[in-house]
Amino acid sequence: MNLYSADSPLNRPISQDPAIDPDSDAMVRLLQASGELVIQVRQYSSPVYIADASTPRRTVELPCGPWWELGASRMTGVPIPDSAEPTLDVDGSDNPVPPDTTTCGENADQDNNLIVLDLQTRCEYDFWQFRWVGDQAVASWGGAVSLDGTGIYPGGLSTRGSGFAFLGGLIWPDELQAGRIEHALVFNYPYTRAGGPVAPATATDGVWDGTEEEIRDLAGPGAVPMPEGARLQLDPELDLDTLGLTPYERTIARALQEYGMFLVDTGGGSGIGLYAIDPRSVEGNPYDGVLPDGDFVPLPNIPLDRFRVLRTGEMDLDWQSKAALPQGPCATFE
Repeated sequence: MNLYSADSPLNRPISQDPAIDPDSDAMVRLLQASGELVIQVRQYSSPVYIADASTPRRTVELPCGPWWELGASRMTGVPIPDSAEPTLDVDGSDNPVPPDTTTCGENADQDNNLIVLDLQTRCEYDFWQFRWVGDQAVASWGGAVSLDGTGIYPGGLSTRGSGFAFLGGLIWPDELQAGRIEHALVFNYPYTRAGGPVAPATATDGVWDGTEEEIRDLAGPGAVPMPEGARLQLDPELDLDTLGLTPYERTIARALQEYGMFLVDTGGGSGIGLYAIDPRSVEGNPYDGVLPDGDFVPLPNIPLDRFRVLRTGEMDLDWQSKAALPQGPCATFE
């Protein structure tokens, strides 16, 4: 399946001699202190449902839109299969209750993400905190982008903190089965830099300003958070044959050497989380035989100290003034 354009940052391999950020060592030191590298499979990832011409078109209520003054309270004409259910986060807890005007989902522990792909129109629909209220589809927020675009919301109002689309950078089970990933990965971790994103991110939910005592205690003086949009690369000179990698670790490590990984969200706990497709959207377990069975799969043999941060541009401190609903044929907001 061809996801996003050839010139999408997610689809471009890293050059052989990329510029390294002058703060790379300081940012990697904090990365190392943040916990282990894991794949998020059955929690805090996203199931993917496929729509076609027979799929019901629905209105999705977006109650957080008015509260956040985003200029929309619903999306119309969204193809969502009757069987669609979001990722069931927080150890199987129920989906979040509809948000009210005091929290609007911000304090909920669950993300309950959901992706729908319409392969005929080549549209991707992303939803955060999706749930059914009776027969009504509701999400705290949603958006849509073309599968022929970059996979990044130009106006930043995506369902990720960084403006990246939900589908971008996810690990597919067939990629692990084939032993080859030909795109960049995406990840979250707790210590995202506040202020603004760096390209290609168009938004941020960064929370740390780099001067917090907790960061100094965790990683020592001089350690700094990464801005969302930063691209990391596993040292391409690292001999993977020396690391004792499992087959799935080797597939992921090779992708991290060739394409790297983008920081796209603030993680809620300790650790560095890559994302895989949540298997609840298919029958059976598509990861059987290629991944251990679990909500989170650790990657202990990929060394965090061998990452480097590619040179970032300037942080966009005016990103909020540029926020805009996605335009185009995929989404109709009201």
